[in-house]
Amino acid sequence: MYLGARLTYKHDYIKSLKKMTTFSQSTVPLSPSICVPPTLRDSECYHVFISYSSTDYQWTHSIINQLESCGLQVCYHERDFIPGRTVLENMSECIQESQKVLLVLSPEFVRSRWCLLEANMSLFRDCLERKPIVPVLLQLGVSVPLHLFQHQMTFLYLPRAVSRD
Repeated sequence: MYLGARLTYKHDYIKSLKKMTTFSQSTVPLSPSICVPPTLRDSECYHVFISYSSTDYQWTHSIINQLESCGLQVCYHERDFIPGRTVLENMSECIQESQKVLLVLSPEFVRSRWCLLEANMSLFRDCLERKPIVPVLLQLGVSVPLHLFQHQMTFLYLPRAVSRD
């Protein structure tokens, strides 16, 4: 039974990854005329915090430019982290002050300890404040750590003591 539950779990995980929005390295321009940014609440300074690997800089900044052209307030580390504060303080504050967190998932993102730390901080904030996380898979086949998306899947717990008679 354990093996069956584990295979089902892995299958559900793979299905959920395939459902994620997948972008190619080229992007479709957003039309500013159809963009209406949501209102920021009192504690919010940004509509979205973007976590990405520096190797994905070009692709990510094209998205940042498009989002900002629609009037969204975007937060990212090179521009918005405050000098003199620790990286952890900056990460925590920027995530807390954003409505959503966008994770740009790539092989480099998964290999970066800083990116994974931002992803984990985002998960923590999501648990505390229901702060939505928007995963963007840059290419198929990225091996994303399972714990990053466990909270977005439905699980069935079947204790061994329960009989199926």
